[in-house]
Amino acid sequence: MKILLIQPSAWSPDGHANFDAIDELITPGTGDLALLPELAGASLPRADYLERVRALAVSAGMAVAGGSHYDGAVNRGAVYDADGTLIAEYDKVHPYGVELRSGTVAGRPNPGFELYGRRLRVLLCADVWYSASLTGFGDLDAVLVPAFSVTRWDSPAPARELWRHMCVARAYEFMTYVAVSDWHHEATYHGHPCAGVSGLADPCPEAPASFFTGAPGASVSVHELDFDRLNAFRRDRADRGFGRP
Repeated sequence: MKILLIQPSAWSPDGHANFDAIDELITPGTGDLALLPELAGASLPRADYLERVRALAVSAGMAVAGGSHYDGAVNRGAVYDADGTLIAEYDKVHPYGVELRSGTVAGRPNPGFELYGRRLRVLLCADVWYSASLTGFGDLDAVLVPAFSVTRWDSPAPARELWRHMCVARAYEFMTYVAVSDWHHEATYHGHPCAGVSGLADPCPEAPASFFTGAPGASVSVHELDFDRLNAFRRDRADRGFGRP
């Protein structure tokens, strides 16, 4: 499965403007799934947000996990397949920082979905920081994380390192890929800068330096998920007595 991680250069409070920019970044037919960053839809009405995600999936010829938008007081997103069929919806369970101060409330955990015979689940941004978010859901082949990694550091480097280490830990512990789509580090949200943490955590890389592969300056990065290698890794862990949490 080939995943496109979309990292736009700037965030707008106008969700249509964000989707217009994302439309220009995606070359149709270049992947199986595109993952958009958190709040790509800003505060678009639910119907408008869903239509933008659906239209993008159809025009791109691939499934799209549409980041999220504010549906009232809940941070919420959706996944459409390449045919324009809604296949999953998800909420943010752990609102964080400025969200809490602005009245955002916790949503409900989602069960995940299947795509091309593989089980995937979306965790919105801060939700992936809670390992309990992944317990009890069986073998997930990939965890998709739309993020808006606002940081209080003067540079993006510390937050990037924390995200990378955390994603690798989640990937290794739960024996799954963890893909993160974020905004470019120059994007801001209510005056808070973004760290730009897009990338893929691989629990079983061929090279030791590839536990996390990121491209902080890239608008689009493409990652191939090798499920045969993942399955072999799981079998090896089971043989050595390492079960799932």
